[in-house]
Amino acid sequence: MIAMSRTAKNIKVIRQHYGISQKHLATLLNVSVRTVQHWEQDDYAPSGPAVKLIQLLANNDAIFTELARLEEDDDIMYLEHDDQALTIMGVAFRNEEEYRATLDAIINNMYEGFEPTVDDVKLAREADDLGRPLTGEEVLAKINAKRSVPNK
Repeated sequence: MIAMSRTAKNIKVIRQHYGISQKHLATLLNVSVRTVQHWEQDDYAPSGPAVKLIQLLANNDAIFTELARLEEDDDIMYLEHDDQALTIMGVAFRNEEEYRATLDAIINNMYEGFEPTVDDVKLAREADDLGRPLTGEEVLAKINAKRSVPNK
């Protein structure tokens, strides 16, 4: 039997310490429940911002309190996405490059007050003639152009 990694054990200990479910931890870390399950099963290790948040949660109860407070704040926008399934708001992407580029473009525009719809995500996903993923500005311009055309 292979021993569980320290990271997998730490994630379980963090959840037990705060008395939260995998779903609640996933929400706090802005990842899918399946991602948390993979971490706890030691299928793979956390990456990106989740690593720092996990480290902070493991060492500082005030971080949990602050994250829980932010979770309750209705002014904070959340973008539903799944890094394993390569989906944004249920819209599937062909490959990780397109998924990441579109996710980054949408999130960058969200900071400017943009609230995407599923149709916006589909539009951003559409293949273009550039042979590369669209930039954040290009995604927003494409969405704004479509929104400015009245429905008939």
